[in-house]
Amino acid sequence: MLPAPLTMMLAFLDVQKWRPQPVRRRGRRIRLFALETGSCEGCAMELIALGSSVYPLEGSGFQRVQHPEDADWLLVTGAVTRSCAGTLASAWEAMPAGRSLVAVGDCAHDGGPWKSSYATLGGLQALTRVYGAIPGCPPSPEAILQALVELAEGGSSSTGSQASSASRRSRQ
Repeated sequence: MLPAPLTMMLAFLDVQKWRPQPVRRRGRRIRLFALETGSCEGCAMELIALGSSVYPLEGSGFQRVQHPEDADWLLVTGAVTRSCAGTLASAWEAMPAGRSLVAVGDCAHDGGPWKSSYATLGGLQALTRVYGAIPGCPPSPEAILQALVELAEGGSSSTGSQASSASRRSRQ
C-alpha cells in the first residue's frame, strides 16, 4: 500500500489527465464580462454558479474578466433599467473592437415581466443588435454554457432554447 501523500498525488495527477483541455478560438479564450442591469438577479446568480468548479467554463474556451476593457463578450442579465442604461453604455464603449453582446435570460432579451414598466427600457432586443440570446427564467448554468459554446462555434442568435426548455421542465 502506498503512503497517503503519494496516493493523493497520484489521484490528483489522474484527475488532471482526464480534465478537458481548454478549447481556444482564434488562438485564445473568449473573455466574458457580466453586467446585471436590473431584475431579480436570478440570471446573475446562475452566471456566478457557472464560474464555480462544477462547470467547465475555462475548459470550454471562456474566461471571466473583471473589467469590460478586457472582455470580448458582454453578458447582460436583467431588463435594462433607466438607471443602469448609462452603465451598460459605458461598459460597451470600454470594450475593445470585435466585441459582442449576449442577452442572458428572458428579461435581458425582451424585458421579461418588466418590459412595460416605467422604470425600464425593456430588453436588449428593442434597444440594439444582440449577438446571442439565452432564453430562460433563469437559464441553468448548463444551458448558459451550452449556449455560449454554440455561439462561439457560430450558432444562431436564439441559441440555447432546447437546453433552456429542458432546464425548465426539470425544475417543474
